[in-house]
Amino acid sequence: MTAEFQQLASFAETMYAERFSRIGDGEFAIGGETLTIYFAELPGNPAMVLVRASVLELKDVRRQNDFAKAVLAGNFFWGGTRGATLSVGEDGALHITERRFTVELNDAEGLESCVDEFIETAGDWRERSELYA
Repeated sequence: MTAEFQQLASFAETMYAERFSRIGDGEFAIGGETLTIYFAELPGNPAMVLVRASVLELKDVRRQNDFAKAVLAGNFFWGGTRGATLSVGEDGALHITERRFTVELNDAEGLESCVDEFIETAGDWRERSELYA
């Protein structure tokens, strides 16, 4: 684990003590009531962190084809994702993922903003999925 990522993990653990968990070397999570956000070190690039979260399971969306079109439209120039990308994982879930600079997450405002943006974006897509139920 790089020193930069270790510093970020320690800061996140201090800031989100009750919600923080280490997953392994180079990854940690901040869990919440409705969303768990994972932070992973990018191999070979200590200046960047991969931030991801599972938004919803697609099996819960009845009109999956129409929803998939909405997801693709939301990905276009990141218009519906606040800069992140949406993808479907092997687990059959919709995921939100973004690369962030490690340094922008090393203060309270930056880390809290990242967490809040992920919670808000995931909530938006959960609400949108209800249109296709």
